[in-house]
Amino acid sequence: MAPLVSATVDRERLKTIADRLRHEYGAVRVILFGSVAHNTATEHSDIDLLVIADTGERFYERSASVLRVVRELSYGLPLAPIVLSPQELQTRLDRGDQFIAEVVGTGVDL
Repeated sequence: MAPLVSATVDRERLKTIADRLRHEYGAVRVILFGSVAHNTATEHSDIDLLVIADTGERFYERSASVLRVVRELSYGLPLAPIVLSPQELQTRLDRGDQFIAEVVGTGVDL
């Protein structure tokens, strides 16, 4: 069985996915975080993305929508998106959400 995530995930492919999210989903920011962003991915890693977009969708619907938008670009990539509106992002930062603060502070903008 082939590894889920290679040691060197093609950053250009991820940038293409981010561009599609900006143009077709309305993302204002796409942040790569986790092991892939920090070059510590293993074959069992997924690709963590924080997508900032004001879509009007319910929270639990957003990840599925993101995956639909990038389906053909992400084939074979185990994407794990978290989607927040700009207001939700700011609220979580204002409330001291350490997870979100770390993602924003150490993640890689695509």
